[in-house]
This record gives sequence, structure tokens and C-alpha cells, in this order.
Amino acid sequence: MPRENLDEASLLGDKVRKWSLPVFHGPPRPGSAGVKRLFLKQGELAQFYDGEEGMHYMAFVALRPQSLRGNHYHKCKREWLYLIDGELSLLLENIGSRERIVLELHAGDLTLIEPRIAHTLLPKQPGQAIEFSPIRFDPADIYPYTLT
Repeated sequence: MPRENLDEASLLGDKVRKWSLPVFHGPPRPGSAGVKRLFLKQGELAQFYDGEEGMHYMAFVALRPQSLRGNHYHKCKREWLYLIDGELSLLLENIGSRERIVLELHAGDLTLIEPRIAHTLLPKQPGQAIEFSPIRFDPADIYPYTLT
């Protein structure tokens, strides 16, 4: 996936990555391929994935303050999360090394969580997100792991 000129953070040994999508007011300029947020007179258009890898799972996530989501990890699933609006703390732990971090996400942030990283979403305000993955959803690949 092209990620030129994006503010990127790599965490937990590159097993979690975060990008803040660049914002354009009006139509994109020629040559501005890749992910971005376009604020148009018709409303926002967020292009949060533009890659070769096919996606086999997508879900809409409603976020309510103080309502945890997650507290699990996956052995197989790579999980992308795009925050449409709102704010949340993403609690993360590498289950092998036990290294823990808290990642603050704001509208327009995109994260990639690799397998064997426990994660919990703690919304700070109401919001919405899209979760997607190249791996199909498999309930047998959800392993409870309490982070809070």
C-alpha cells in the first residue's frame, strides 16, 4: 500500500503501525495517489486503503465512551482499524514479550495490528470506525486477553 508522505509510527517491534492520513481541502492534486482524507463541498471522502492485498473481512464499529471492545488477540488475523470519528485509547500488548503501550487515536488515524498483539479499544467519546482484514473472520481465532 503506498504510504508516501504519511506521518507513520512503528511500535512493539513493528507489529503495530499507525498513520495519520494527510488532509486535502478540495480535490486531490495530480500525483497524490495513496491514502488520504479529502474534505470536499459534498463532505469528507476518506481513502484509507489502496493496496494490492485483497480484503476478505470488513466491519463497522460503533464506539461508545467507557465501553471496551476487544480484550483479545488473534494468532492468524492481521487487523486494520480506521477511525472515522471520535477519539480512543488503543491498549496493546505483545503477548510474547509482555511489552505494553497505549496508542491514542483520533479521527483520520489508521492502524495495523499484527497477530499475537493483544488489543482493547477504550473510546473517550462517541465515534465510528471500520475494521478490515485480508483474513476472513474466524471466531476460533479470538483468544481472550484482559488488558484492563
